[in-house]
Amino acid sequence: MMRSPLLPALIIIALLAATACAAAQPSPLPLPTATLVPPPTATALPSPTPPQPAYPQPPTPLNADDLAFLPSNPTELMLATLDYPLSQVGRKMAYSGNTAYIPVLLEFMRFQTNDEALVTLASYLVRLRDNIGEGEFAIVPPGQAQWRWWQEWLGSHPEITPPDGYDGWKGDLFSIIDPPMGAFIYPGVPAAIRLEEIVWGGVRRDGIPDLRFPPTLSPQEATYLEPHDRVFGVSINGEHRAYPLRVLNAHEMANDILGGQQIALAY
Repeated sequence: MMRSPLLPALIIIALLAATACAAAQPSPLPLPTATLVPPPTATALPSPTPPQPAYPQPPTPLNADDLAFLPSNPTELMLATLDYPLSQVGRKMAYSGNTAYIPVLLEFMRFQTNDEALVTLASYLVRLRDNIGEGEFAIVPPGQAQWRWWQEWLGSHPEITPPDGYDGWKGDLFSIIDPPMGAFIYPGVPAAIRLEEIVWGGVRRDGIPDLRFPPTLSPQEATYLEPHDRVFGVSINGEHRAYPLRVLNAHEMANDILGGQQIALAY
């Protein structure tokens, strides 16, 4: 059997073609490499700071240098309370060291309903009473931020007297609230008691109607009274009368004529 001389050449050509085809194919793409990302690290947050109590800031400055426009004369400074803010006039009074201003400031304390205003006025009174100088704080002791406490304290200190002209000033002050009330107190008004002890009663004049010339009954006719009921007994010039508390309680005052004299009974 004769071998064809072309067979080896065809095999070589086929191998070359296969090699060329293999070389022509593109190289496979590399597989993506997975990158491991570490989990986020938990960071501890700082604990929230608890809210701090809001304390009132102390007044600054601790003097009255910024109130030079106000008068220094006690009477004039007292009258200035009717024209200027009490926050200014009161502070100048407090730093003056003059205890004559205590009755003046106490008049304004009577009309305060705000706790902050009461404490402020009480601090003025404490500063004057204890002679606390500039640059020092006046601490109000417990219970002394009340008008009644200071009114009773003033009643036990007759050596403390208000500035000259206090009578007319007090009448003007009361007139702001109730003009007829202010007419009772005027410059030079005669008084058997200290004018500082006259206080605002909480109602306008005639706000509580008085008992005027009430009819009378004999003891036998007063059947509405109980044996334990209290009465106000009055005897003038041989004439006697009993005013039952349960009747007078709603009026607080009785105007009557007894023993030929006009009387006023108040309690």
